[in-house]
Amino acid sequence: MNKSVFSAASIALTAALIMSVNLIPNTAYAAGCQTLSSDNLQERASAYQPAIQTAASQHGVSASLIKAVITVESCFRSKARGSLGEKGLMQLMPATARRFNISNGYSPQQNIHGGARYLGLLLQRYDGSVQHTVAAYNAGEGNVKPNGRIPNKSYVSKVLEAYGKFSGKGEKVASATLETTKKQPVTQKAAWNKPASHGLPWADLPTTSSSTYTVKAGDTVYAAMRNTGINAKRIIRLNGLSAPYAIKAGQVLRLH
Repeated sequence: MNKSVFSAASIALTAALIMSVNLIPNTAYAAGCQTLSSDNLQERASAYQPAIQTAASQHGVSASLIKAVITVESCFRSKARGSLGEKGLMQLMPATARRFNISNGYSPQQNIHGGARYLGLLLQRYDGSVQHTVAAYNAGEGNVKPNGRIPNKSYVSKVLEAYGKFSGKGEKVASATLETTKKQPVTQKAAWNKPASHGLPWADLPTTSSSTYTVKAGDTVYAAMRNTGINAKRIIRLNGLSAPYAIKAGQVLRLH
């Protein structure tokens, strides 16, 4: 091979390698992030703690669940981009970003609030089932039916493993949760109305011993459930609510 042919071949090969590197989706660094130590994960999350805590309070989703999803989605890389256009810490799909009016998917605050809001809506859709909520966040609502099978158990297990480390109850809780998830039917609901014992992602939401709850502007029955820790069906029954269970700001709901 003469020098000119060799040079041309080298240039072509180099260009091909550069193109292939640029086309590789920037998601590999999230692989296995949930296996990092609790201290390591907490350190990574600390930079985004204010935004996570605000989003958790605003959208009724535990901070530990938000952190667990971020762990598996991006490993706390705010500039992460997936092969289908997913962006940011919570890897919001373009359609999801538009749905929640997210103008900058790489903005940590916007991304976290968009993802937390989506998780809150999914918890409503799946009547509190954390497994179904997490599955739908990853696979899409159309692929996960309420009370139906979970098609992406591996993803759900990774999120629950990360949650066990963020919940402050250590890796034993994570392992127990994973084992329970494997043994129980996927249609079983998370025991979200018993936050002190279930070890699942609503465990760090506020609970109340009050006998009543005053509805805030924009509240739904499910928002009241997340704010009080009281089963939505119990709230509906105690207050004689009928479908579609509309409640109004200032309305006082019985809880016991």
